Amino acid sequence: MKCSTFLLKTLFLLNLFFSQVSALEIIRDTELEQFTYDIVSNLLKSENLEAEEFNIYFVKSNQINAFVTGGKNIFINTETLIQADDYREFAAVIGHELAHIVGGHIFNTSLEISNLSDKALPIYLLGIIGLMTGSADTGLVGVMVGQASVNDGFAYYSRTQEASADQAAVSILCKNGIDGIFLIKFLNKLEKLEISKTNNRQNYRSTHPSTKNRITWISSSLENNKNCEFEADRSLEDRFELLKAKLHGFTQPYNETEAVYGSSKDVDLYATAVSNYFRGNHSKSISNMKELIKRNPTNPFYKELIGEILFANGDYKNATNYQKEAINQIGKVNDLYFMILGNYLLNFESFDHANEAITYLKKSISLNQKNAYAWYLLSRAYGQIGLIPLANYATAERYFLTNERELSYEFAAKALKYIEENTPEWYRTNDLIEILSKDISNR
Repeated sequence: MKCSTFLLKTLFLLNLFFSQVSALEIIRDTELEQFTYDIVSNLLKSENLEAEEFNIYFVKSNQINAFVTGGKNIFINTETLIQADDYREFAAVIGHELAHIVGGHIFNTSLEISNLSDKALPIYLLGIIGLMTGSADTGLVGVMVGQASVNDGFAYYSRTQEASADQAAVSILCKNGIDGIFLIKFLNKLEKLEISKTNNRQNYRSTHPSTKNRITWISSSLENNKNCEFEADRSLEDRFELLKAKLHGFTQPYNETEAVYGSSKDVDLYATAVSNYFRGNHSKSISNMKELIKRNPTNPFYKELIGEILFANGDYKNATNYQKEAINQIGKVNDLYFMILGNYLLNFESFDHANEAITYLKKSISLNQKNAYAWYLLSRAYGQIGLIPLANYATAERYFLTNERELSYEFAAKALKYIEENTPEWYRTNDLIEILSKDISNR
């Protein structure tokens, strides 16, 4: 059964056993991830740490918030980017959250969010848009995370920790070429937005001390960092403005996006390409994207997006060609790009295309072995070319990641009967059966 494309969102299955739950929409987007990791890399130059050591999750929300959990997990709400007027404000927020982690602050959390990957079935974004419907047996459900748990557990801060993080954030920013004043500018913006102190919804102030106190701490730190005035990086600012426009088109009402982005500038065309897609005006979206590609033919994210729109309209050939161009042009590939291409190729429903899809899906999984949806697509690809034992193996891996252990054992057992011995898949299937046998017997 064919699966349609996906929204700029990824819903993870996560059983955290909280009594009060609400959906936490985790989104993935290659442009968003690459830009953010580039910012993190810049901020970590003085810390002898690599950006890849951190897990960064983006939450689709109209509330401004950022918080960290146990381990090296950073959560950033999309509204945080949209409300930032400058990439340095966004970087300042990230610097603050990095300071919590680098400082080794202890967080009161009932279950580590790092377990997320072990229990997750990601409906990964293919490019930016489209809604996953597909086969019912994919078990697609939303993440259930209690917002009370976010406030009382994951995002718990003591006054001392918060003051320390703000001061350390200034140091991180100043050491790495970003003026620490932008943390104050972002906090001033929050004050102007007049976020209610009594609002129970998740927001930046609900998980942090008063803004007034924070500004005092930061100002004091800036006095001790005299050489902290730096010019903006124009390249980063241009990338940020495009990314912000893209997110605005996805998260904000159509009329608002049309009003804010009403000219023919690149950022305006980008934002309205997204908003018009969701409006159902695909021809306008495609027209915008073709103009953007004409202006900047080396931007891989433009080609990713137009490919996604074309794929949603059944033009698999051109969607595939654009996605291949995007992969060739992007500076740093990730598992999403290869998975996207694998999905496109599968929809041709031919032996040769399925074989090609397998190549790309294996690349995706090699970059992220916990990409459960890539495993699902790989099982489909093996099925299309008649390699049923390998299809069963890939399905076992997928169910293992979604914590459906009995189903994983069932498919692993099926695979082991006919899978070629002494292959990597054969060894891994044996490992799965051994792990799952102990797990199931202990239940």
